Amino acid sequence: MPLQPFAWKESPALIEHLFPVQKISAESFKEQMAGAGKTLTALGSYWKGRKPLILNKACLLGALLPATDDRLRDLEIFELLMGMDVQSMEQRLAAKLPASRQDEVGELLVLPYNEQVKKGKRPEELDPELFSHIWQQVNSHLGTSAGSFPELVAEMGMARFGHRPKVADVFCGSGQIPFEAARLGCDVYASDLNPIACMLTWGAFHIVGASAEKRAEIDTAQ
Repeated sequence: MPLQPFAWKESPALIEHLFPVQKISAESFKEQMAGAGKTLTALGSYWKGRKPLILNKACLLGALLPATDDRLRDLEIFELLMGMDVQSMEQRLAAKLPASRQDEVGELLVLPYNEQVKKGKRPEELDPELFSHIWQQVNSHLGTSAGSFPELVAEMGMARFGHRPKVADVFCGSGQIPFEAARLGCDVYASDLNPIACMLTWGAFHIVGASAEKRAEIDTAQ
């Protein structure tokens, strides 16, 4: 039976009860050190308040996911959604190694988590293929029927609020928070007093976040 509107209205959010800080910190540091490899860096590399996209994703999902009586399974599902489970990490490590060194993946998987993160790809670099194996487990635990993040977020929003989640950032800076919220499938609203911030946020949505066809059109126009 599909989730009913407001089914989770009184349910505590996962982030109120657990949050894998060490793993999220390792992932956030990895993204911050990516330099020009960061998704939105091309729109303005220097912005003091730039938040790692993976941290934004973790906070958004943590606020939407319910805390159940099975906290261990809650954590496992969260890590699946974040690309931090063993199978995802195996793919991330393999993607970084040349074909001649693929047999080293097993050895890397026994390293401390932060060392694995350093040696692998970031989750967003392999999305959506990285998450193809998670949906059966996620849906079984949550009672959803999603096959993508936008579908999952829409269902979780209905269960919590009766509609798709809405995220507003009135001091959006370079647009990191609304960009990640939109990428997950939320309806977003962003504003800032600084016109440069508004320009960067507009670019995040309309250039970086544009379709492949639109980006090709922009490249041609330039």
